[in-house]
Amino acid sequence: MSSAEHAILDQPESPTRESHLLVPAKPSRSPASLPCDPSAHPRLALHGRWAAGFRRAYLASLQQYQHFYDDFSEYGHAGTARHAFYFVPGINGAPGQIRFAFPSLIRRFGRDLYVRGCFLPEFSALRPAWEKYTTENVRRKRSQILRDLEDMLSRFSRVNVLVSSNGLYDFVAIWNRLPVGAASRLRLLWVAVAPDHFGSSFWVDVFYRVNGFCFDGCRWAAVPNSNWLRWLNPETNTHLKWSHGFQRRVFFKEDIESRFHMGGFCWDYVSPECFSRGLEPVTQAHREPLDVEAYVLAGTRDGYWYGTPPGAMNATLDRYLARKTVVMRPASHLWIVAPDHLTEFLNRVPAD
Repeated sequence: MSSAEHAILDQPESPTRESHLLVPAKPSRSPASLPCDPSAHPRLALHGRWAAGFRRAYLASLQQYQHFYDDFSEYGHAGTARHAFYFVPGINGAPGQIRFAFPSLIRRFGRDLYVRGCFLPEFSALRPAWEKYTTENVRRKRSQILRDLEDMLSRFSRVNVLVSSNGLYDFVAIWNRLPVGAASRLRLLWVAVAPDHFGSSFWVDVFYRVNGFCFDGCRWAAVPNSNWLRWLNPETNTHLKWSHGFQRRVFFKEDIESRFHMGGFCWDYVSPECFSRGLEPVTQAHREPLDVEAYVLAGTRDGYWYGTPPGAMNATLDRYLARKTVVMRPASHLWIVAPDHLTEFLNRVPAD
């Protein structure tokens, strides 16, 4: 840790100064002691002892070299491609993440691909997470998904919609607004299955006192990632040592998702309250499973499902998808999309 970081950690911040681990497991111990009053702080108020220092480190990380977590959203030639894919990232994802899947996509479908990812400036990888998830921005994102799919359906006879994690619920939100007959021309691929709600998080309650702040009435906190914490939840790991035959790779989570360094740990900002605010209108309005050809890749060691009742994942799949082929493998939420798992999954998908 640098001397500047030591200085940040040694000096508590004034509460008036402005500047992945989401576990649906243990309930909040004392929510009344963690106030976030939007009438008192309509935009931003720092509560954690070192909140300003953590925010500065996070904002600086958005300008660092990124390998997959970026805004590049279109690949290939729409006029000549044989296969079309549309990518919907999960919460705080980025369209560039689809490139992590390219080795598997090319292995299964060849190089004659057109791939587009959902992108709009409000969800840029350069924008802080708490600025993205306003009610209006979420509405704009779903409208963008609808426009993109309408455009792609006008160009291709078949469009494969690849949704990651919570991105499924953005797709659900626009399902009834799709053009007549679209369902028969869409194929849904859902990887890294995520619950349709966020419960209170013991981890957020703990770290809110350390680095948390309130933005637009929702509490945000940075939670740590470290391989030393894997015994608590597999989503805390920082990298995967992957091998396939003679191939060896080390995949780092910070290259694929948004992470920043502070005090010897990787950190990720989360807000179950904010994320739930975007999901609840969709889940409450949902009435029947989507009648679309669907393929699902899920991890049996996915930490996002820790603390949920047995069978909760299957119940969620049944609630949202009527016709589905499900592939489950022993992997965590992110590493279920490692090349071997993803290739095996894509081999189940028709190449028409």
